Amino acid sequence: MRSAVPVRVDPSPLRVAAPPMLAVALVLLVVAPRYGPHWDELYFGMLPPRWWYEDQPPLTVWITWALGRVSDDLWVQRLPAVAAAVAGAFVATLYPRTLGASPRVQRLAGWAHAFTVYPLIMGHLFTTSSLDLLAWQVVVLCVLRATTGHPHGLFWAGTVAGVACWNKLLVVVLAAALLVGLLVARRGVLLTRDALHGSLALVVLGAPQVLLQLVHGIPMTQVSSGLVDQQGDLVRLLLLPALALFLGPPLLLVWVGGLLGPWRSDHPARFLLPTAVVVVLWTLAHPSQPYYPVGVLLPALAVGWVTSGVARRWSPRRSSLVVAANGVVACLLCLPLLPPSEPWLSTLSRVDPTIRDQVGWPGYAEQISSLRAPGEDVVVDTYALAGAVHRYGTPEDRAAVYSGHNALWDLGPPTSDRVLLVGEDAVQQRDAFAGCRSAGSLQTGPVVHPELAHVPLLHCTGPVTDWPTLWPRFRRLTG
Repeated sequence: MRSAVPVRVDPSPLRVAAPPMLAVALVLLVVAPRYGPHWDELYFGMLPPRWWYEDQPPLTVWITWALGRVSDDLWVQRLPAVAAAVAGAFVATLYPRTLGASPRVQRLAGWAHAFTVYPLIMGHLFTTSSLDLLAWQVVVLCVLRATTGHPHGLFWAGTVAGVACWNKLLVVVLAAALLVGLLVARRGVLLTRDALHGSLALVVLGAPQVLLQLVHGIPMTQVSSGLVDQQGDLVRLLLLPALALFLGPPLLLVWVGGLLGPWRSDHPARFLLPTAVVVVLWTLAHPSQPYYPVGVLLPALAVGWVTSGVARRWSPRRSSLVVAANGVVACLLCLPLLPPSEPWLSTLSRVDPTIRDQVGWPGYAEQISSLRAPGEDVVVDTYALAGAVHRYGTPEDRAAVYSGHNALWDLGPPTSDRVLLVGEDAVQQRDAFAGCRSAGSLQTGPVVHPELAHVPLLHCTGPVTDWPTLWPRFRRLTG
Protein backbone atom coordinates (compact mmCIF):
# COMPACT_ATOMS: atom_id res chain seq x y z
CA MET A 1 0.00 0.00 0.00
CA ARG A 2 1.44 3.30 -1.07
CA SER A 3 1.59 6.11 1.42
CA ALA A 4 -0.22 9.31 0.50
CA VAL A 5 1.91 12.14 -0.85
CA PRO A 6 1.65 15.12 1.52
CA VAL A 7 0.06 18.15 -0.06
CA ARG A 8 1.49 21.53 0.86
CA VAL A 9 -1.19 23.76 2.34
CA ASP A 10 -0.15 27.40 2.43
CA PRO A 11 -1.34 29.53 5.34
CA SER A 12 -4.05 32.06 4.65
CA PRO A 13 -3.02 35.32 2.92
CA LEU A 14 -3.88 37.38 5.99
CA ARG A 15 -1.80 35.16 8.25
CA VAL A 16 1.20 35.49 5.91
CA ALA A 17 0.89 39.27 5.72
CA ALA A 18 0.10 39.85 9.40
CA PRO A 19 3.67 40.59 10.64
CA PRO A 20 4.47 43.47 8.22
CA MET A 21 0.90 44.76 8.49
CA LEU A 22 1.01 44.92 12.28
CA ALA A 23 4.51 46.39 12.32
CA VAL A 24 3.77 49.24 9.93
CA ALA A 25 0.48 49.97 11.70
CA LEU A 26 2.28 50.27 15.05
CA VAL A 27 5.03 52.51 13.68
CA LEU A 28 2.63 54.83 11.87
CA LEU A 29 0.26 55.12 14.83
CA VAL A 30 3.13 55.98 17.18
CA VAL A 31 4.39 58.83 14.98
CA ALA A 32 0.98 60.04 13.73
CA PRO A 33 0.62 62.85 16.35
CA ARG A 34 4.19 64.15 16.00
CA TYR A 35 5.19 67.44 14.35
CA GLY A 36 1.96 68.77 12.85
CA PRO A 37 -0.48 68.57 9.94
CA HIS A 38 0.81 68.64 6.39
CA TRP A 39 0.20 71.49 3.94
CA ASP A 40 -2.61 69.55 2.20
CA GLU A 41 -4.15 68.19 5.40
CA LEU A 42 -4.77 71.76 6.59
CA TYR A 43 -6.49 72.52 3.29
CA PHE A 44 -8.74 69.45 3.38
CA GLY A 45 -9.71 70.22 6.96
CA MET A 46 -11.14 73.57 5.90
CA LEU A 47 -13.30 72.28 3.03
CA PRO A 48 -16.97 71.39 3.49
CA PRO A 49 -18.29 68.21 1.81
CA ARG A 50 -19.29 68.79 -1.82
CA TRP A 51 -19.71 66.65 -4.92
CA TRP A 52 -16.63 68.07 -6.62
CA TYR A 53 -13.83 70.59 -6.19
CA GLU A 54 -11.85 72.50 -8.80
CA ASP A 55 -8.57 70.79 -8.02
CA GLN A 56 -9.58 67.24 -7.07
CA PRO A 57 -12.40 64.72 -6.63
CA PRO A 58 -14.04 64.67 -3.20
CA LEU A 59 -13.36 61.33 -1.48
CA THR A 60 -10.38 62.38 0.67
CA VAL A 61 -12.16 65.58 1.69
CA TRP A 62 -15.30 63.64 2.63
CA ILE A 63 -13.31 61.29 4.86
CA THR A 64 -11.40 64.19 6.44
CA TRP A 65 -14.67 66.03 7.12
CA ALA A 66 -16.28 62.93 8.65
CA LEU A 67 -13.31 62.29 10.94
CA GLY A 68 -13.34 65.97 11.93
CA ARG A 69 -16.81 65.43 13.36
CA VAL A 70 -15.27 62.74 15.60
CA SER A 71 -12.05 64.44 16.71
CA ASP A 72 -9.56 67.13 15.70
CA ASP A 73 -6.66 65.04 17.00
CA LEU A 74 -4.07 64.60 14.28
CA TRP A 75 -3.72 60.86 14.82
CA VAL A 76 -7.46 60.44 14.21
CA GLN A 77 -7.26 62.46 11.01
CA ARG A 78 -4.47 60.19 9.79
CA LEU A 79 -6.15 56.86 10.50
CA PRO A 80 -7.24 56.41 6.84
CA ALA A 81 -3.63 56.84 5.70
CA VAL A 82 -2.48 54.24 8.23
CA ALA A 83 -5.22 51.87 7.09
CA ALA A 84 -4.24 52.36 3.44
CA ALA A 85 -0.58 51.63 4.24
CA VAL A 86 -1.52 48.48 6.15
CA ALA A 87 -3.75 47.34 3.29
CA GLY A 88 -0.91 48.12 0.87
CA ALA A 89 1.40 45.75 2.72
CA PHE A 90 -1.25 43.05 2.45
CA VAL A 91 -1.76 43.64 -1.27
CA ALA A 92 2.01 43.47 -1.83
CA THR A 93 2.07 39.92 -0.46
CA LEU A 94 -0.62 38.89 -2.94
CA TYR A 95 1.60 39.55 -5.97
CA PRO A 96 4.06 36.72 -5.28
CA ARG A 97 1.19 34.57 -4.00
CA THR A 98 -0.58 34.99 -7.34
CA LEU A 99 2.62 33.86 -9.05
CA GLY A 100 2.90 30.76 -6.86
CA ALA A 101 5.73 31.90 -4.56
CA SER A 102 6.25 30.50 -1.08
CA PRO A 103 4.87 32.17 2.06
CA ARG A 104 8.40 33.35 2.93
CA VAL A 105 8.66 35.26 -0.35
CA GLN A 106 5.15 36.62 0.09
CA ARG A 107 5.99 37.96 3.53
CA LEU A 108 9.27 39.42 2.28
CA ALA A 109 7.35 41.36 -0.38
CA GLY A 110 5.05 42.70 2.35
CA TRP A 111 7.95 43.85 4.52
CA ALA A 112 9.72 45.47 1.56
CA HIS A 113 6.63 47.40 0.55
CA ALA A 114 5.58 48.47 4.03
CA PHE A 115 8.94 49.94 4.99
CA THR A 116 10.13 51.74 1.91
CA VAL A 117 10.08 55.48 1.39
CA TYR A 118 6.98 56.37 -0.57
CA PRO A 119 4.51 54.02 1.17
CA LEU A 120 5.74 55.32 4.54
CA ILE A 121 5.22 58.95 3.49
CA MET A 122 1.72 58.20 2.25
CA GLY A 123 0.95 56.18 5.36
CA HIS A 124 1.93 59.07 7.61
CA LEU A 125 0.12 61.89 5.76
CA PHE A 126 -3.51 61.64 4.74
CA THR A 127 -3.62 63.16 1.28
CA THR A 128 -5.30 62.11 -1.97
CA SER A 129 -2.16 60.13 -2.83
CA SER A 130 -2.57 57.89 0.24
CA LEU A 131 -5.70 56.25 -1.17
CA ASP A 132 -4.52 56.61 -4.77
CA LEU A 133 -1.42 54.52 -4.10
CA LEU A 134 -3.53 51.70 -2.68
CA ALA A 135 -5.93 51.91 -5.62
CA TRP A 136 -3.10 51.59 -8.14
CA GLN A 137 -1.74 48.54 -6.32
CA VAL A 138 -5.11 46.83 -6.32
CA VAL A 139 -5.83 47.64 -9.98
CA VAL A 140 -2.47 46.25 -11.12
CA LEU A 141 -2.97 43.16 -8.93
CA CYS A 142 -6.36 42.52 -10.52
CA VAL A 143 -4.79 42.75 -13.98
CA LEU A 144 -2.05 40.34 -12.92
CA ARG A 145 -4.69 37.91 -11.70
CA ALA A 146 -6.41 38.20 -15.07
CA THR A 147 -3.19 37.28 -16.88
CA THR A 148 -2.79 34.21 -14.64
CA GLY A 149 -6.24 32.91 -15.55
CA HIS A 150 -8.30 34.10 -12.58
CA PRO A 151 -11.85 34.98 -13.66
CA HIS A 152 -13.19 38.51 -13.40
CA GLY A 153 -9.77 40.09 -12.82
CA LEU A 154 -10.29 42.83 -15.41
CA PHE A 155 -13.82 43.50 -14.20
CA TRP A 156 -12.53 44.17 -10.69
CA ALA A 157 -9.65 46.25 -12.06
CA GLY A 158 -12.15 48.50 -13.86
CA THR A 159 -14.42 48.66 -10.82
CA VAL A 160 -11.62 49.69 -8.44
CA ALA A 161 -10.32 52.25 -10.96
CA GLY A 162 -13.81 53.70 -11.36
CA VAL A 163 -14.24 54.12 -7.60
CA ALA A 164 -10.72 55.59 -7.39
CA CYS A 165 -11.80 58.34 -9.80
CA TRP A 166 -13.72 59.80 -6.88
CA ASN A 167 -10.41 60.30 -5.09
CA LYS A 168 -7.94 61.21 -7.85
CA LEU A 169 -8.35 61.19 -11.62
CA LEU A 170 -4.72 60.17 -12.10
CA VAL A 171 -5.93 56.56 -12.06
CA VAL A 172 -7.21 57.15 -15.60
CA VAL A 173 -3.56 57.43 -16.69
CA LEU A 174 -2.91 54.05 -15.09
CA ALA A 175 -5.89 52.53 -16.94
CA ALA A 176 -4.58 53.86 -20.27
CA ALA A 177 -1.06 52.61 -19.52
CA LEU A 178 -2.37 49.16 -18.60
CA LEU A 179 -4.30 49.04 -21.86
CA VAL A 180 -1.06 49.70 -23.75
CA GLY A 181 0.81 47.17 -21.62
CA LEU A 182 -1.75 44.45 -22.29
CA LEU A 183 -1.90 45.24 -25.99
CA VAL A 184 1.86 44.79 -26.18
CA ALA A 185 2.28 41.80 -23.87
CA ARG A 186 -1.04 40.03 -23.20
CA ARG A 187 -3.47 40.99 -25.95
CA GLY A 188 -5.62 37.91 -25.48
CA VAL A 189 -7.06 38.99 -22.11
CA LEU A 190 -8.49 42.13 -23.75
CA LEU A 191 -10.61 40.01 -26.12
CA THR A 192 -12.87 38.77 -23.34
CA ARG A 193 -16.24 39.66 -21.90
CA ASP A 194 -14.48 40.34 -18.61
CA ALA A 195 -12.46 43.14 -20.25
CA LEU A 196 -15.64 44.68 -21.64
CA HIS A 197 -17.36 44.57 -18.27
CA GLY A 198 -14.32 46.13 -16.58
CA SER A 199 -14.26 48.95 -19.11
CA LEU A 200 -17.95 49.63 -18.57
CA ALA A 201 -17.47 49.66 -14.78
CA LEU A 202 -14.66 52.19 -15.11
CA VAL A 203 -16.72 54.45 -17.37
CA VAL A 204 -19.92 54.27 -15.33
CA LEU A 205 -18.26 54.78 -11.94
CA GLY A 206 -15.66 57.34 -13.02
CA ALA A 207 -17.74 59.37 -15.46
CA PRO A 208 -19.41 61.71 -12.92
CA GLN A 209 -16.12 63.23 -11.76
CA VAL A 210 -14.73 63.43 -15.30
CA LEU A 211 -17.91 65.11 -16.56
CA LEU A 212 -17.95 67.61 -13.70
CA GLN A 213 -14.43 68.66 -14.65
CA LEU A 214 -15.42 68.97 -18.31
CA VAL A 215 -18.55 71.00 -17.51
CA HIS A 216 -16.49 73.48 -15.47
CA GLY A 217 -13.74 73.87 -18.05
CA ILE A 218 -11.30 71.31 -16.61
CA PRO A 219 -9.83 73.56 -13.88
CA MET A 220 -7.59 70.69 -12.76
CA THR A 221 -5.47 71.31 -15.86
CA GLN A 222 -4.78 74.83 -14.60
CA VAL A 223 -3.67 73.42 -11.25
CA SER A 224 -1.40 70.93 -12.99
CA SER A 225 -0.02 73.61 -15.33
CA GLY A 226 0.86 75.73 -12.31
CA LEU A 227 2.88 72.88 -10.85
CA VAL A 228 4.63 72.28 -14.17
CA ASP A 229 5.54 75.96 -14.40
CA GLN A 230 6.92 75.90 -10.85
CA GLN A 231 8.91 72.68 -10.93
CA GLY A 232 8.54 70.94 -14.29
CA ASP A 233 12.19 71.20 -15.34
CA LEU A 234 13.37 69.97 -11.95
CA VAL A 235 10.95 67.03 -12.02
CA ARG A 236 12.22 65.96 -15.46
CA LEU A 237 15.82 66.23 -14.31
CA LEU A 238 15.38 64.32 -11.07
CA LEU A 239 12.64 61.87 -12.03
CA LEU A 240 14.72 58.69 -12.20
CA PRO A 241 16.81 59.42 -9.06
CA ALA A 242 13.60 60.33 -7.22
CA LEU A 243 11.96 57.05 -8.22
CA ALA A 244 15.02 55.14 -6.98
CA LEU A 245 14.73 56.97 -3.65
CA PHE A 246 10.97 56.44 -3.38
CA LEU A 247 11.40 52.68 -3.77
CA GLY A 248 14.64 52.39 -1.83
CA PRO A 249 18.08 52.34 -3.51
CA PRO A 250 19.00 48.97 -1.91
CA LEU A 251 15.97 47.43 -3.63
CA LEU A 252 16.84 48.71 -7.11
CA LEU A 253 17.85 45.24 -8.32
CA VAL A 254 14.53 43.82 -7.14
CA TRP A 255 12.09 46.19 -8.82
CA VAL A 256 14.15 46.49 -12.00
CA GLY A 257 14.18 42.69 -12.06
CA GLY A 258 10.42 42.74 -11.59
CA LEU A 259 10.15 44.80 -14.78
CA LEU A 260 12.81 43.17 -16.97
CA GLY A 261 12.62 39.55 -15.78
CA PRO A 262 9.02 38.89 -16.87
CA TRP A 263 9.55 40.79 -20.12
CA ARG A 264 12.21 38.34 -21.28
CA SER A 265 9.82 35.38 -21.13
CA ASP A 266 6.16 34.54 -21.52
CA HIS A 267 5.45 35.63 -17.96
CA PRO A 268 2.05 36.73 -16.56
CA ALA A 269 3.62 40.01 -15.35
CA ARG A 270 5.09 40.81 -18.76
CA PHE A 271 2.69 43.77 -19.10
CA LEU A 272 4.40 45.64 -16.24
CA LEU A 273 7.34 46.95 -18.27
CA PRO A 274 5.36 48.64 -21.09
CA THR A 275 2.87 49.93 -18.51
CA ALA A 276 5.66 51.52 -16.47
CA VAL A 277 7.26 52.99 -19.59
CA VAL A 278 3.99 54.68 -20.55
CA VAL A 279 3.51 56.17 -17.07
CA VAL A 280 7.12 57.41 -16.97
CA LEU A 281 6.80 58.99 -20.43
CA TRP A 282 3.52 60.62 -19.41
CA THR A 283 5.20 62.02 -16.29
CA LEU A 284 8.03 63.45 -18.38
CA ALA A 285 5.46 65.07 -20.69
CA HIS A 286 3.40 66.40 -17.74
CA PRO A 287 6.02 66.82 -14.99
CA SER A 288 3.91 68.22 -12.18
CA GLN A 289 5.03 65.62 -9.58
CA PRO A 290 7.80 62.99 -9.65
CA TYR A 291 5.96 60.27 -7.75
CA TYR A 292 3.36 59.33 -10.37
CA PRO A 293 5.16 56.17 -11.66
CA VAL A 294 5.66 54.76 -8.15
CA GLY A 295 2.22 53.13 -8.27
CA VAL A 296 3.44 50.87 -11.09
CA LEU A 297 6.97 50.33 -9.80
CA LEU A 298 5.85 49.11 -6.37
CA PRO A 299 4.02 46.16 -7.98
CA ALA A 300 7.25 45.49 -9.89
CA LEU A 301 9.05 45.43 -6.52
CA ALA A 302 6.60 42.81 -5.24
CA VAL A 303 6.97 40.73 -8.42
CA GLY A 304 10.75 41.13 -8.35
CA TRP A 305 11.12 38.87 -5.32
CA VAL A 306 9.89 35.99 -7.47
CA THR A 307 12.33 36.52 -10.33
CA SER A 308 15.18 34.06 -10.75
CA GLY A 309 17.73 36.87 -10.75
CA VAL A 310 17.00 37.90 -7.17
CA ALA A 311 16.71 34.30 -6.01
CA ARG A 312 20.07 33.48 -7.56
CA ARG A 313 21.99 36.48 -6.22
CA TRP A 314 20.47 36.92 -2.77
CA SER A 315 20.12 34.32 -0.05
CA PRO A 316 17.07 34.50 2.23
CA ARG A 317 19.25 35.98 4.97
CA ARG A 318 20.69 38.63 2.69
CA SER A 319 17.23 39.53 1.38
CA SER A 320 15.96 40.03 4.92
CA LEU A 321 18.98 42.16 5.90
CA VAL A 322 18.61 44.39 2.83
CA VAL A 323 14.91 44.92 3.49
CA ALA A 324 15.56 45.66 7.18
CA ALA A 325 18.34 48.16 6.42
CA ASN A 326 16.21 49.88 3.80
CA GLY A 327 13.34 50.08 6.28
CA VAL A 328 15.40 51.66 9.05
CA VAL A 329 16.78 54.36 6.74
CA ALA A 330 13.35 54.97 5.21
CA CYS A 331 11.78 55.48 8.64
CA LEU A 332 14.44 58.01 9.60
CA LEU A 333 13.98 59.92 6.33
CA CYS A 334 10.18 59.88 6.09
CA LEU A 335 8.75 59.81 9.58
CA PRO A 336 8.93 62.40 12.38
CA LEU A 337 11.19 60.30 14.59
CA LEU A 338 13.87 62.90 15.28
CA PRO A 339 13.33 66.06 17.38
CA PRO A 340 11.52 68.87 15.48
CA SER A 341 14.51 71.17 15.71
CA GLU A 342 17.73 72.02 13.95
CA PRO A 343 19.85 70.59 12.45
CA TRP A 344 17.51 67.63 11.86
CA LEU A 345 14.72 69.55 10.13
CA SER A 346 16.95 71.24 7.56
CA THR A 347 18.84 68.05 6.79
CA LEU A 348 15.78 65.83 6.43
CA SER A 349 13.81 68.43 4.47
CA ARG A 350 16.44 68.43 1.75
CA VAL A 351 15.68 64.77 1.13
CA ASP A 352 11.99 64.68 2.11
CA PRO A 353 10.26 68.05 1.63
CA THR A 354 7.11 66.79 3.37
CA ILE A 355 9.01 67.15 6.67
CA ARG A 356 9.23 70.94 6.31
CA ASP A 357 5.51 71.07 5.48
CA GLN A 358 4.54 69.68 8.90
CA VAL A 359 6.13 72.28 11.18
CA GLY A 360 5.47 75.88 12.17
CA TRP A 361 1.72 76.10 11.56
CA PRO A 362 0.58 77.07 15.08
CA GLY A 363 3.13 79.92 15.08
CA TYR A 364 2.02 81.19 11.67
CA ALA A 365 -1.63 81.10 12.75
CA GLU A 366 -0.84 82.89 16.00
CA GLN A 367 0.93 85.71 14.15
CA ILE A 368 -1.98 86.22 11.77
CA SER A 369 -4.51 86.07 14.61
CA SER A 370 -2.56 88.62 16.65
CA LEU A 371 -2.53 91.06 13.72
CA ARG A 372 -6.23 90.71 12.91
CA ALA A 373 -8.16 93.61 14.38
CA PRO A 374 -11.68 93.07 15.78
CA GLY A 375 -14.21 93.01 12.95
CA GLU A 376 -11.50 92.51 10.33
CA ASP A 377 -11.65 89.63 7.83
CA VAL A 378 -8.49 87.79 6.78
CA VAL A 379 -7.83 87.03 3.10
CA VAL A 380 -4.96 84.54 2.69
CA ASP A 381 -3.53 83.67 -0.72
CA THR A 382 -2.29 80.19 0.28
CA TYR A 383 -4.69 77.44 1.29
CA ALA A 384 -2.31 75.98 3.86
CA LEU A 385 -2.04 79.26 5.80
CA ALA A 386 -5.80 79.69 5.63
CA GLY A 387 -6.17 76.13 6.91
CA ALA A 388 -3.71 76.85 9.72
CA VAL A 389 -5.76 79.84 10.92
CA HIS A 390 -8.90 77.71 10.63
CA ARG A 391 -7.34 74.91 12.70
CA TYR A 392 -5.41 76.86 15.34
CA GLY A 393 -7.25 80.21 15.51
CA THR A 394 -10.06 81.29 17.80
CA PRO A 395 -13.70 80.76 16.77
CA GLU A 396 -13.71 84.41 15.64
CA ASP A 397 -10.62 83.78 13.51
CA ARG A 398 -12.18 80.68 11.95
CA ALA A 399 -15.27 82.64 10.94
CA ALA A 400 -13.21 85.50 9.49
CA VAL A 401 -10.62 83.66 7.33
CA TYR A 402 -11.03 83.42 3.55
CA SER A 403 -8.85 82.38 0.64
CA GLY A 404 -9.09 82.49 -3.14
CA HIS A 405 -6.80 79.47 -3.47
CA ASN A 406 -8.36 76.54 -5.36
CA ALA A 407 -11.63 75.26 -3.85
CA LEU A 408 -11.52 77.73 -0.93
CA TRP A 409 -12.53 80.48 -3.34
CA ASP A 410 -16.07 79.06 -3.35
CA LEU A 411 -16.33 79.72 0.41
CA GLY A 412 -16.00 83.48 -0.11
CA PRO A 413 -16.29 86.34 -0.48
CA PRO A 414 -15.53 88.20 2.78
CA THR A 415 -18.16 90.52 4.20
CA SER A 416 -16.18 93.15 6.12
CA ASP A 417 -15.02 96.51 4.73
CA ARG A 418 -11.77 95.96 6.65
CA VAL A 419 -9.45 93.11 5.74
CA LEU A 420 -6.01 91.78 6.53
CA LEU A 421 -4.39 90.63 3.28
CA VAL A 422 -1.83 87.83 3.71
CA GLY A 423 0.61 86.77 0.98
CA GLU A 424 2.10 88.11 -2.26
CA ASP A 425 -0.92 87.40 -4.45
CA ALA A 426 -3.33 88.88 -1.94
CA VAL A 427 -1.42 92.13 -1.38
CA GLN A 428 -1.18 92.65 -5.15
CA GLN A 429 -4.88 93.55 -4.97
CA ARG A 430 -4.23 96.61 -2.80
CA ASP A 431 -5.58 98.86 -5.55
CA ALA A 432 -9.02 97.37 -4.88
CA PHE A 433 -9.19 99.31 -1.59
CA ALA A 434 -9.36 102.97 -0.65
CA GLY A 435 -6.39 102.65 1.68
CA CYS A 436 -3.82 100.10 2.86
CA ARG A 437 -1.01 100.10 5.39
CA SER A 438 1.72 97.58 5.98
CA ALA A 439 1.38 95.01 8.74
CA GLY A 440 4.91 93.68 8.26
CA SER A 441 5.64 90.17 7.09
CA LEU A 442 5.19 86.71 8.51
CA GLN A 443 8.11 85.52 10.62
CA THR A 444 8.97 82.05 9.39
CA GLY A 445 11.23 79.36 10.78
CA PRO A 446 14.51 78.12 9.32
CA VAL A 447 12.75 75.41 7.26
CA VAL A 448 9.84 76.72 5.21
CA HIS A 449 7.97 75.93 2.03
CA PRO A 450 9.17 78.18 -0.85
CA GLU A 451 5.74 79.84 -1.00
CA LEU A 452 6.12 80.88 2.65
CA ALA A 453 9.63 82.29 2.40
CA HIS A 454 8.29 85.87 2.22
CA VAL A 455 4.69 86.52 3.26
CA PRO A 456 3.76 90.23 3.35
CA LEU A 457 0.68 91.48 5.22
CA LEU A 458 -1.49 94.57 4.65
CA HIS A 459 -4.36 96.13 6.57
CA CYS A 460 -6.82 97.47 3.97
CA THR A 461 -10.09 99.36 4.26
CA GLY A 462 -12.81 100.57 1.92
CA PRO A 463 -13.27 98.16 -1.00
CA VAL A 464 -13.77 100.21 -4.15
CA THR A 465 -16.80 98.08 -5.08
CA ASP A 466 -18.84 95.30 -3.53
CA TRP A 467 -17.13 92.04 -2.55
CA PRO A 468 -18.95 89.78 -5.04
CA THR A 469 -17.48 91.94 -7.80
CA LEU A 470 -13.99 92.02 -6.26
CA TRP A 471 -13.75 88.38 -5.23
CA PRO A 472 -12.86 86.92 -8.70
CA ARG A 473 -9.65 88.98 -8.59
CA PHE A 474 -8.49 86.87 -5.64
CA ARG A 475 -9.07 83.53 -7.34
CA ARG A 476 -5.91 81.41 -7.70
CA LEU A 477 -5.64 77.89 -9.16
CA THR A 478 -2.27 76.30 -8.40
CA GLY A 479 -0.96 73.09 -6.88
